[in-house]
Amino acid sequence: MKRVFDWISDDEWENHRFGTSRVFKKLDCPRPPIESFAYQPGKCKPSEEQTGVCSAGRAFNLEEEEEEEAAVVRPAQGGGRVRRFVVDEDSDVEVLPEVVEIRSTGEDDEDFTFGGDEAEEEGGEWEGEDLVGKALQKCGKISAALRQELYGSSVSSCERYAEVDASAARIVTQGDIDAACTCLATDFEPVLKPYQLVGVNFLLLLYRKRIGGAILADEMGLGKTVQAVTYLNLLKHLDNDPGPHLIVCPASLLENWERELKKWCPSFSIILFHGAGRTAYSKELNSLGKAGLSPPFNVLVTCYSLFERRIGPQKDDRKVLKHWQWGCVLMDEAHALKDKSSYRWKSLMSIAKTARQRLMLTGTPLQNDLYELWSLLEFMMPDIFANDDADLKKRLNAEDNDLIARIKSIMGPFVLRRLKSDVMQQLSPKIQQVEYVYMVADQSECYNEAICEYRAATQARANKFPSGTTNNNIAPLPNRQISNYFMQFRKIANHPLLLRRVYKDEDVVRVAKKLYPRGVFGFECSLEKVIKEIMNYNDYEIHQLLISYGGIGVEGALSDIHVLGSAKCQALTKLLPSLKMNGHRVLIFSQWTSMLDILEWTLDVIGVTYSRLDGSTQVSERQSLVDTFNNDPSIFACLLSTRAGGQGLNLIGADTVIIHDMDFNPQIDRQAEDRCHRIGQRKPVTIYRLVTKGTVDENIYEIAKRKLVLDAAVLESATDLGNENVAPEKTMGEILSALLLV
Repeated sequence: MKRVFDWISDDEWENHRFGTSRVFKKLDCPRPPIESFAYQPGKCKPSEEQTGVCSAGRAFNLEEEEEEEAAVVRPAQGGGRVRRFVVDEDSDVEVLPEVVEIRSTGEDDEDFTFGGDEAEEEGGEWEGEDLVGKALQKCGKISAALRQELYGSSVSSCERYAEVDASAARIVTQGDIDAACTCLATDFEPVLKPYQLVGVNFLLLLYRKRIGGAILADEMGLGKTVQAVTYLNLLKHLDNDPGPHLIVCPASLLENWERELKKWCPSFSIILFHGAGRTAYSKELNSLGKAGLSPPFNVLVTCYSLFERRIGPQKDDRKVLKHWQWGCVLMDEAHALKDKSSYRWKSLMSIAKTARQRLMLTGTPLQNDLYELWSLLEFMMPDIFANDDADLKKRLNAEDNDLIARIKSIMGPFVLRRLKSDVMQQLSPKIQQVEYVYMVADQSECYNEAICEYRAATQARANKFPSGTTNNNIAPLPNRQISNYFMQFRKIANHPLLLRRVYKDEDVVRVAKKLYPRGVFGFECSLEKVIKEIMNYNDYEIHQLLISYGGIGVEGALSDIHVLGSAKCQALTKLLPSLKMNGHRVLIFSQWTSMLDILEWTLDVIGVTYSRLDGSTQVSERQSLVDTFNNDPSIFACLLSTRAGGQGLNLIGADTVIIHDMDFNPQIDRQAEDRCHRIGQRKPVTIYRLVTKGTVDENIYEIAKRKLVLDAAVLESATDLGNENVAPEKTMGEILSALLLV
């Protein structure tokens, strides 16, 4: 149907009379920007002529029936002024004309796409057999419904709460938070920051629109936990939904979740389904469930380990969780579900698939590649993203700019991500510093010996299987052997004591004979078995064995000179005293507990106080250890394993992070960094990465940088994957092959 557009002045716009369904709210005070309701990594800066309203500049989708109800006119490129038109029909109508605001987006026309049937009618780019295209079409319909809920069918884009349609769901304010969370028994004041209030409204909007999944992907340290527990409380008080809700998190965060729930949800009944108490709870809950009774709790908190074993008590305890339909199944550190083929993913999905909503919290939704991100999206919204295509992984791992842009569009309706730089201008800066260190003589000799051994093994295989050699006369080793050699190189780059080099075979026999009569490995164990066992120990483990059963100074034990026999430990002897003198406190991360043992020895030699948290630390002790470190400034350093200590913990008592050995996955290290760079931190935070020159450390660092480029392209504003300054990603085998050509 033909439409007529008449330009109207500002005065006419202000005095225009709307239909009853088009009443705009008048606000007494400015609200937080609406832009955070949608995933918008790039911000459009308005010109001076604009009235403070910035166009979202994002592709939008219209339902079939909406295409006849709204029209869009795009002004000439570069026009900064907002133009307003009255839209009317040629024919006589008795209803008031609608008003549409037209803004320059700064994007080309082809960036605007229609989803669903509209794409087919317009000859859109999404092919019927294209998995990503199909998902985009479905997401487009959801996006259109959300946009209509917020802005009404006549306004295509809006960035102010003042322009939200009166029929839209009511915006939750701080007053609602006060009413729901305040407890007279405590002096706690439940105040949310403006961006956190926006996050809660985002989750409530999806819930009220019956959208079954969401990802709260705020950068680490912005308070995702607080937003989530506030959301659950508001479901009870505003939407009459008391649960039950299921929260799944790493074991190290169980106590923190329990603490935050008690603080922000004082009326909730909470069960911590973990440890010794889980068996008792399991029997009681199983009886109630079989009897068809309501659950005696609002929230049940458990950890991922419950979903990792096919047999045993975990299997029986999981059955208990199937007695009730869950309101919200919330996964903290949800990147733990990045592998859809894992048993953890499948067993948790069997519980979560019937929930009214699946909410995922992760500051690092993209860890390695797009396939892992797709696993999260499929868990969140299986009806849209489920797919058994065998080639899916290959297609998603291809670094295709067009594919990345399309996946960004897919994520729009469900993913909310804010960066600290966007919403926390007052947050202290984070300074990144790479410290290159050079191997000491013995360490370098050890590394070169390992390379020679690897080359000899490769040459031996080439001689044995000449038909399997490459153009460079290289015969690739089996994957397991490649992995072993690569790990050996990594260990030497960190510390030679992680291998057995000081203690020769004859030394091992001598140590075994000394310990055997004491029954160190059990009196039923023969001397031959003791020797065989110790042969597999590294130098530091043999040293510890001697110390444990012979005391310090026992014959054969290593000296302090040995612990300082690595470039990284020598660097720490200079760096840590300087940091301590200047009033800093430090977190030191390593991937290996054996390396943490060596670092403990190093800190003892330096003479500084420290605490330690790793996977062996009892779950019940972790929160108290964190509290003690934060509140006791006499503890200079905290040693943490990257996996156990790098997730969810709040360690703002420190202002310096040392990444002793980097992970192939840079997001793991990012999480470690943000243990102290988060809300409440008042000092600038400095990150030191120790990289041993001339070793595989450098290759790992380049791989990490490459993955961060992909992360920025998908989740933030960067889109250029063709950066010539970034080294191409290499596999372990490719890195080792390069050593053969030197």
